[in-house]
Amino acid sequence: MDEHRERIEEHSGALEHMGMTPVAARVFTYLLLQGKEGAVFEDLVGYFKVSKSAVSNALKMLTASGMVSYRTVGGKRRRFFYVNMRNLFNEKEMTSRYQQFFGILDDVRKARGVQDQFDKELNEVAVLYKMLLVEFPIILERWKRTIELDS
Repeated sequence: MDEHRERIEEHSGALEHMGMTPVAARVFTYLLLQGKEGAVFEDLVGYFKVSKSAVSNALKMLTASGMVSYRTVGGKRRRFFYVNMRNLFNEKEMTSRYQQFFGILDDVRKARGVQDQFDKELNEVAVLYKMLLVEFPIILERWKRTIELDS
């Protein structure tokens, strides 16, 4: 993986701008490059030379979000972490996220009770999330048909 060190830094920087912690972004990018093989906890700690708790926290966040899964091999206690590509586009999970965020925006607008420029912006973003709730299942279904055709 040393040949990918620059690539990991570059891509993880973009993921940080999207809200990931630095260690989670690097671990995710590393696991993307590993593919289905995945990596064990010790590999990640050794590669990134960060504390065990930093890697542990990153893996907890990534697994809780559904971006990363793990498996054990042959009854061993070692877990192999990998990016679960299908989970990234889980319709139920994505819809739940859109609904939660829309609910937050709607609640904040009501709680503020002020009709100003910020309220207008909150409403505009809320409308986008409403549209995503309707359109996402349609787009996902179209995507599934497309990848079936390519298979």
